[in-house]
Amino acid sequence: MQFNDSKSELIHFESHKTTLNQMIILLNNTIIKSKTCVQWLKVWLNRKLNFKVHVLHSLFKLMNSEWKLNVKSEKQLYLTCITSISDYEVEIWWNNQKSYLVKFRKLQNAALRKILNAFRTSLINAMQIKVEISSMKIRLNQKCKNYAIWIVKLLKKHFIRKRTFITYSF
Repeated sequence: MQFNDSKSELIHFESHKTTLNQMIILLNNTIIKSKTCVQWLKVWLNRKLNFKVHVLHSLFKLMNSEWKLNVKSEKQLYLTCITSISDYEVEIWWNNQKSYLVKFRKLQNAALRKILNAFRTSLINAMQIKVEISSMKIRLNQKCKNYAIWIVKLLKKHFIRKRTFITYSF
């Protein structure tokens, strides 16, 4: 088995505010320096494991798209492409954080304006009704509730169910 040293990354997961500037020297004298964030399986991880980098990276990546389609097609594109990336693994990290909600709202508001070719001062609630898109908080909370229902429906022997605290029964 061979490893590509240039693709190797090092990160220390910790809760301290100070950064560790440690490094590893491999057997072939390759030096790998510690990073503050790494991408693994399309999820950005930082040293505190709070998914902030993942959310920010996904949002900024998606804010720079231009569309020239009709309203129905743009809505479908937004729901299938953009929300699937921005909401990736939301069930793990979403806990009604206001800082993330503000960024998600900005993304959705920008998408609504592009879909409807609306002015910046247009009412967001009116645009959501016209395009039939629910608010960010409702959508994210619903995804978490759906995931919780899915876990409850699993067999009690399932490894995910064993690792989840369920304080209620159906």
